[in-house]
Amino acid sequence: MDHLILLFARLTEFAARDRPRKIKVQAKAEEEKQNATAQMPPNANGLQPPPQPLRMYGMMPAPGHVHLPAAFDQSRQDHLNESNKIIVEDAELESATSAAEREWSDIWAALDLLEAAFGPAFQPLSPDHMTPLSTPFGPALYYRTYSIACLTSTFFTARIFATRVAPSMPPAAMAAAGVAAQRTAGWATIIGRITAGLQPVSSTAPLNPSHGAALMDCCMGLFHAGVQFREAAERGWTITNLRNIARLTGWQTAALIASGCERAWIAAAEMGRGPPYTRTMNATAKDDRVSGRSRASNLGPPKDNNDRRFIHVNPGTRVYWAIGIIGMEEDMTQMKLE
Repeated sequence: MDHLILLFARLTEFAARDRPRKIKVQAKAEEEKQNATAQMPPNANGLQPPPQPLRMYGMMPAPGHVHLPAAFDQSRQDHLNESNKIIVEDAELESATSAAEREWSDIWAALDLLEAAFGPAFQPLSPDHMTPLSTPFGPALYYRTYSIACLTSTFFTARIFATRVAPSMPPAAMAAAGVAAQRTAGWATIIGRITAGLQPVSSTAPLNPSHGAALMDCCMGLFHAGVQFREAAERGWTITNLRNIARLTGWQTAALIASGCERAWIAAAEMGRGPPYTRTMNATAKDDRVSGRSRASNLGPPKDNNDRRFIHVNPGTRVYWAIGIIGMEEDMTQMKLE
């Protein structure tokens, strides 16, 4: 587990450093798209523009905009200087992209090396030693110990995370999750099957501490996998089991993760990147992000920095959503991290 946590640290540090480069690449691509659109001929019927009259310098200027000779045009030199600057910036961006791809490949190779070190003890139990349990992801997977199940789930979570932060992926987490969904679908399914194998047989019997800790550990992997689920059965199973974990263990972060998944599915549907989803809410929850209560909006802004009578603090939303997992494009533009 120590090696896996260190790899997560490398991935997180790499994603943070590579984010400014991704934003530059995205801005450059958008600029090139706008330039290509602006250079399209305005005449859609294919007719050639009328010929321009021959310009005779030193005589009566022709009607229309007058262009200076190249020898007297200072803007031409400024344009050349700007072009040289763009060429240098493009070369630096290409160099940074190549370095990012090499570093990401090294991390991915480290994940491959760790997976190769897993011995037979890390393999799931055979069907003869498992209680058959059908889930929307397939039959539940069982392992020899809770810790092995959690480690395996965390490892596949690292695979998903590494794929989404690859240099070729968009900077926004939700956009990257959508682009990489086809490649990470298999790992997300395995995480669902592992989590199903950890679920208690009885929803009323008390849990022993090690089982409760395993249920809590599997929530983060289910969060990374759950945001890309599209099938209604998979989504319903995820929300139900996360809320059951919150109820059985008392760890209310599991309920918050369930609400985060729902928020991601709703946002994806609004952007046309996923099927529609109707959020389910727990009206009795104290946390406004779980209950669905909106923040009070009838209070105006403070009149000055010293007047705190109009400042409203909502303790239920002190810490908001995990931008690193369900962040949108607008979140990336609003963040000014260096």
